[in-house]
Amino acid sequence: MNIGELVTVKTVEQADPTDQKHTPYGAEIRLFSCVQQGDVDSLLLQLKNVDSMIVMGKMSDNELQQHKYMAVSTITLATRYAIQGGMNETLAYAFSDRVIKTIDALTDKNEILACLGFEIINLTREVKKNRNQPVFSPHIRNCIKYINENLSQKISVSDTAAHCGISADYLSQIFKKEMGENLSTYILRQKLEKAKQLLLDGVPYKKICTRTGFSSQAYFVTVFKRFYAMTPSEYVKITKNEP
Repeated sequence: MNIGELVTVKTVEQADPTDQKHTPYGAEIRLFSCVQQGDVDSLLLQLKNVDSMIVMGKMSDNELQQHKYMAVSTITLATRYAIQGGMNETLAYAFSDRVIKTIDALTDKNEILACLGFEIINLTREVKKNRNQPVFSPHIRNCIKYINENLSQKISVSDTAAHCGISADYLSQIFKKEMGENLSTYILRQKLEKAKQLLLDGVPYKKICTRTGFSSQAYFVTVFKRFYAMTPSEYVKITKNEP
């Protein structure tokens, strides 16, 4: 398989700033969510899909530089999603730095596309590997397992710490150090990731709250909007490219 052929780029002139000339946000979400979930098969389908074509405004008169800008921004976004998917923060940033340096040294746009496709697939595989065999300490692995198995319940930091057999303060401290995110934020994010899948499956808000442990539909909508800057219904419309 020629990985470079999976990634196609179109550059457009954008005289009118109100004219939508970039990759649809929904397409970006579908692509980078595959990275976050460590889902290589779905990622390959997205890369092959015409909707995954990268459309960008003209950022440079130099075509090679234009492709470099695009590749660097794409890798940067993919790295953020990989971290949210559970990849070690230090490893993720080391990956990003290495790929950006590689892209900077390339002198052919087709080589840039091939590198971009190859590295995004590698990144997604790393996320999958970390999900299956986390490189975290035993307490954090136990913590993550507990959260994943109890997403339908109300999960507190103190309850999670009690399950792990350590104090809440200590768990919060080592979780932040290893995961790069507050434990309470991580819990909410995992619940919302599950909710996003249920939304796309057409599950009503009331049932989503039951399956993700949110106390009310109003609270669910408030938290969802705080994390993603849009309501659940807006997310569905954007992701499914509905008018």
